Amino acid sequence: MSLRALTMRVAFYVAGRRPGPFYALAPLVARVVWELNPALRRRVIRNLLPLCEGDRRRARREGRRALQHVLAYYLDLVTLPHRDMSRFEEEHLEIFHGERLELLRTNGAVLLVSAHTGNAELAIQALTYRGRAFVALVERLEPRDWAEYLLRLRSSAGGTFLEANFAGVRACIEALRSGGVVGMMGDRDIQHTGVCTELFGRAVRLPRGPWELARRTGALVIPIFSRRKRGDQFRIDVGEPFRVAASEDADRDIRQAVERFAGLLEQHLRRDPGQWAVLEDFWRVHACGEG
Repeated sequence: MSLRALTMRVAFYVAGRRPGPFYALAPLVARVVWELNPALRRRVIRNLLPLCEGDRRRARREGRRALQHVLAYYLDLVTLPHRDMSRFEEEHLEIFHGERLELLRTNGAVLLVSAHTGNAELAIQALTYRGRAFVALVERLEPRDWAEYLLRLRSSAGGTFLEANFAGVRACIEALRSGGVVGMMGDRDIQHTGVCTELFGRAVRLPRGPWELARRTGALVIPIFSRRKRGDQFRIDVGEPFRVAASEDADRDIRQAVERFAGLLEQHLRRDPGQWAVLEDFWRVHACGEG
């Protein structure tokens, strides 16, 4: 068993049922990791500099918060099998523009698109208790025993989480064509097929997949952004629903959808940069064009 898988299993038994004290410890643990891992520290600061308008001191401060949120995310995962998700929305979520979620109570394909802030996965899990099961795609991870354990944890609260491969994409298409709900992330191009667009004045590739699926199936898109307030308390901002155009120019339709989401994402990240729990060197990994 890999060390990562072992750590998650231990956390499941130690913290899964009573996570409160461990959420309180997350800032301290994050500070230790921050100080002991200079390479990680440099990557996160580079990620957050554009969000902080070039203010390096602020980027360092927000970077420590981002690492804290990463740790809290994994703690969220080990609590999932123990939670009553039917009550999670009422007890843990503060929702803005919640009236837009009434569409989840009706029939018809819905694609929920979010980003790596707060815990969008947990929010989507809770929101689908409005009567709709869902399928969601996540990144393939290594080592495999750790990745498979994370999939089981993620899927323990009612949704179906699949890796972003051919089988996973096919399952999403089938779910949308049958009028179901699918959840996807729109801020990291993990399949390396993305669309070059502008984010914080830089040219980067954002995922093409969500918008291609929405266009292909006619699904209604609902942007959802999550912010962690403290512990397992979150603010959820529900964007205005829209549909991806289906003209004769597929590339233009998808590009317009990507650009629309990029604008929403930039607004969300600018409000609270430390929520962006991305540890890879984002602006280098996803760079494109001349930006």
